[in-house]
Amino acid sequence: MPVRTTGPPAGRGGPARTAVRRRTTRGGTMAEIWSGEFYCVKCKEKREAEGQVVETNGRRMAKGKCPVCDTNLNRILGKAS
Repeated sequence: MPVRTTGPPAGRGGPARTAVRRRTTRGGTMAEIWSGEFYCVKCKEKREAEGQVVETNGRRMAKGKCPVCDTNLNRILGKAS
């Protein structure tokens, strides 16, 4: 008989680490970099990655690349203030 443990299943749960940093680009403008979990549709798993923050139609979104399969990743961050 398998032993049951309490808590979330392995690889799930726990607080998601997120951070927004500002980085100066070549042109001297500031670019926001978002670091945290993205969901890769191709791998069907959550991946830790960094993405550049863009704003479209008043919504902020982080765009990055999957570190495993190199697929484009998108994460909606919410409305821009």
